[in-house]
Amino acid sequence: WLATMCLTEPQAGSDLGLVRTKALPQVDSSYRLSGTKIFISGGEHDLSDNIVHLVLARLPDAPPGPKGLSLFLAPKFMPDGSRNPVFCERIEEKMGLHGSATCVMRFDEATGWIVGAPGRGLNAMFVMMNAARLHVGLQGIGLLEAAWQKANAYAQERRQMRAPERGTSAAEADLIIEHPAMRRILDTQRAWIDGGRVLAYKTALKLDVIKHHPDGEDKAEAERWCSLVTPVLKAAWTTQAFNGASDCLQVFGGHGYVREWGIEQIVRDARVAMIYEGTNEIQAIDLLVRKVLPDGGIGLTTLLQQLKRKLDGTQVLHTAVQAQVTTLCELTRQLVQANTSDKALAYWVADDYLRAVALTLLAWAWVQIGQAIEPGTQNTRWSQPATALQHWVLPEFAMRMQIISARLP
Repeated sequence: WLATMCLTEPQAGSDLGLVRTKALPQVDSSYRLSGTKIFISGGEHDLSDNIVHLVLARLPDAPPGPKGLSLFLAPKFMPDGSRNPVFCERIEEKMGLHGSATCVMRFDEATGWIVGAPGRGLNAMFVMMNAARLHVGLQGIGLLEAAWQKANAYAQERRQMRAPERGTSAAEADLIIEHPAMRRILDTQRAWIDGGRVLAYKTALKLDVIKHHPDGEDKAEAERWCSLVTPVLKAAWTTQAFNGASDCLQVFGGHGYVREWGIEQIVRDARVAMIYEGTNEIQAIDLLVRKVLPDGGIGLTTLLQQLKRKLDGTQVLHTAVQAQVTTLCELTRQLVQANTSDKALAYWVADDYLRAVALTLLAWAWVQIGQAIEPGTQNTRWSQPATALQHWVLPEFAMRMQIISARLP
């Protein structure tokens, strides 16, 4: 069986407190669910024998807002084989991601059963939501990888003009992979892909620690990592998936805008990842407003300082990461202090703050990559994206710091 997450409604996008779907209790301990949900991935299909809908709805005596939401399970087919009155009204025609149909779902007094305690629906749903956010972050990395592979293959065979560093050759034109403009695009995306993978895999290992490690302190450290890094992975790498895929389309020139080459599909498909499972703006607010500021910045500062202490070396990238950690920790302290008098400030700068954290983690990830390469090894596979990281990616950190600092009192 496959399942759905039925949260969103026409009037309630990211603001789930506005959900109106009703759940009426029955004498047999079941509930009758009535309402409309939108953007439901896999809401109707014949790929499995049954579909289990997990539905946010309100009990008759529920208070308004998110605290009034409970979670219910409503299958497409009942245990006796009869059809539950859950219907797909239409399939939404999306900009991209056509391989995953999303449906408008109507519940006409459908039978369901409550999951967990009344009024705790969002708490239960966020178990799935946090996992989905990590999946979407990985989807961003995967889409960017797919775009890079297409663009890199094209650049290895397409000849256009003379490359400035090639001098003269017998060929009528040089491969575009030899042009600095193309190298910059491709190496920059490679830096984001490889660094993102390091962070995603480290997060997967931390999830295993949370689930299996016997030591409570190690579990707490892993929970801190997952809590703080999940919104960063989701937001920063889905943003890069779209922007980077668009840059990869540029490698194709006019051919990139033509469907037969396939790169335009990746650009369209990547755009939705910035929106669903909580928009990237909501991820930024989650990081700064809900996770960093409430504990006075201690959690994030502790995580960053731990990463900094594990850096041993004086290489350029090591020094850059250490400087970024110091700057970010000081800025976090200033934001915590400013938040006491200006509650709106954090919402204004949340996106820039998340981006700064992402750039710091990305730089740290590349230190780990550098340490894993055997000393003395000359490998352009790693050296070229590492150079791109330093020249064209990390300078953005200073810009983000300046934007945030300009708003501080």
